[in-house]
Amino acid sequence: MKPYAALINQAPENLQTLASHSLLTKTKITLLRSQSAYAKNFKPQIFQSRRCLFSNPPSIAIGRQAFLSNAVPDNLTNAATWTELLGKSNHASIDATTNFGEKAKETYEALMPHLQLLFHSNTSLQEAVVPVCGTLLGTLIAWFAIPGLFGKLYKYVCWNPALAILGETAEIHIPYESSMWNALEDPVKYLVVFMAFSQIGSIVAPGISAYLPQLWRGALVLTLVWFLQRWKNNSFSIAVANETNLGLDRDKLSFLENLSSVGIGLIAVIGLSEAFDIGVQSILTFSGVGGVATAYGAKDMLSNILSGLFLQFTKPFSIGDNIKAGSIEGEVTEIGLTTTSLLDAEEFPVVVPNSVFSSQMIVNKSRAQWHSSVIKTPIKIEDIEMIPLISEEIKEVLKSNPKVFLGRDAPFCYLSRLEGSSGELTISCSLKAMKKDELLAAEQEILIQAVKTIRRNGADV
Repeated sequence: MKPYAALINQAPENLQTLASHSLLTKTKITLLRSQSAYAKNFKPQIFQSRRCLFSNPPSIAIGRQAFLSNAVPDNLTNAATWTELLGKSNHASIDATTNFGEKAKETYEALMPHLQLLFHSNTSLQEAVVPVCGTLLGTLIAWFAIPGLFGKLYKYVCWNPALAILGETAEIHIPYESSMWNALEDPVKYLVVFMAFSQIGSIVAPGISAYLPQLWRGALVLTLVWFLQRWKNNSFSIAVANETNLGLDRDKLSFLENLSSVGIGLIAVIGLSEAFDIGVQSILTFSGVGGVATAYGAKDMLSNILSGLFLQFTKPFSIGDNIKAGSIEGEVTEIGLTTTSLLDAEEFPVVVPNSVFSSQMIVNKSRAQWHSSVIKTPIKIEDIEMIPLISEEIKEVLKSNPKVFLGRDAPFCYLSRLEGSSGELTISCSLKAMKKDELLAAEQEILIQAVKTIRRNGADV
């Protein structure tokens, strides 16, 4: 490629060629300024050496005029260039959007007559395809829209504008997962799906259309029962977690939960029987056919339920109590509507019918204010003369023990048996109410103190 000065020197003398050459130079300078990386280094001085290369005065004049028309300060050039580019981009995007809208409108107007002709000429398309597709589309929209709708309702219910104006907070500190709206979400979603597919089934198989009202009534009943069960579980979970703050009794909560489950079951049976036009009287008549066979089982169940109600109102024991009823002994873990669960001494779960407690004497060890403790220790017959002194010292030791209950009977110690070359000291006292491991540790401590007292007085065991 030839040098730029040589090209300028070879330029023709006619004005048209010179103008073209000047326009080329101007275009080249403009392209250089449009690049941001080189625009900062663009200086008018770079053209000084080029202007001196012009040997022809007309060429020099035209080149100087082209240079002066393009030589603009850097900052103004950059700002003008970017403004021009942004303006062109904006106009281009507007033009493209307008053209796209016009093309889409033209395409729609061109296709619409053909689609209408196809729709009216094809009966299967009118009766099956379009309704099925529309139902599926609506079901899909509802499936994804229901959670958002219930979430907004949850936030709205948890915030009261009236209290907010007064400067008070009305937020219920219950997470959405434990709220009524979450309990309602899944039942409503599956109800919509069931109704949609049953409608599609009636389109595909018109014979089942006569059963749709009953199916939908049954689905509504099941949806209501499912919602009540989920809401009940959420409510009782929150109540149990906050029983201390709310001042609730866990035993009553457990009983009410079981009782509410029975009530929801009755609602389901009665609602389904009415939904499918089966009268409650018919159910009772059918159950009366086997009344003799089921009377015995119903009697036991009713007895357990009534005993459960009796336990809830009289409260002879609570969850966590250590009880004994006849041969049954253990720690109460659950009080149900028909049964009570315990853990025996070997940590095995024991389930006892509630009717057992109505016919047994119940001993509640956990509610005792004190426990009677009797400890026996041997003593040699040679030291029998020291027994009165030893007994008095042991009683004084027991009185100073903080675990000994002195509100009922004073501690005592006496010689209870003589046999061969040894005797037996019996130590009895009342210990304060405590757990089983603490009680055993207290009795062990008393026995060790008694042996130390015996040896301190010169006797031996």
